Amino acid sequence: MDSLNQIEIQNIRHLCGHGTNFCDKIAYYKTLTNDTKVTDALDSLCTELTNLKTELSNML
Repeated sequence: MDSLNQIEIQNIRHLCGHGTNFCDKIAYYKTLTNDTKVTDALDSLCTELTNLKTELSNML
């Protein structure tokens, strides 16, 4: 990862920020349904986004 330029590093930071925003929106969408399959899928999606954000942050 030593060969990343400033634009690539900035893109990674943007991905991390967008992941946080997506999880915030997911939390809102979960309030709109009582279907456990939907809420479980949204929870899984947010967990994966959080894991991706953590992995990307660790690369910097």
